[in-house]
Amino acid sequence: MEITIKNLKVLEELSQETLCFSASVYVNGKKVGTAENRGHGGMTDVDLYRKKADGDWERNRELYEELKEYVPQFTWDFDGEPVPHTVDSYIDELVWKEYERKDLLKQCRNQVLFRIPGEEYKEGEYSFLRNTKFSDKVKAALEKRHGKGLYIVNEHVAR
Repeated sequence: MEITIKNLKVLEELSQETLCFSASVYVNGKKVGTAENRGHGGMTDVDLYRKKADGDWERNRELYEELKEYVPQFTWDFDGEPVPHTVDSYIDELVWKEYERKDLLKQCRNQVLFRIPGEEYKEGEYSFLRNTKFSDKVKAALEKRHGKGLYIVNEHVAR
């Protein structure tokens, strides 16, 4: 089973205790509904589309039931202990990953982000070259200076 989110819209200015967002939810490539969180600390709401005329509502309900059975095999960490996902917590994790990916993509537009082998970095921290577009020439220069084990974020952030 493949669960993905698309059409992510984040309203940072409305995010208080949680991320305020809306997104489309897809299961095995089929759009089955939406997910949203108002950003006030509550759970994420997952709503299925209700198209009774063509039978989508019943199939979406079945897919949602399958989701409830499927996602607990994945866990998230709470105080060092693994906790099985629920549908809403799994969707939240997908949203955060996509939100972070989009943020990295923005950062990579006009700079090169990288990590030098052997150096310590905090989560989300990188060395960078500002006002520089990534290219093979830039990569070669960085590798010459820092070695082949260099991790260049621009190469790994899917567009």
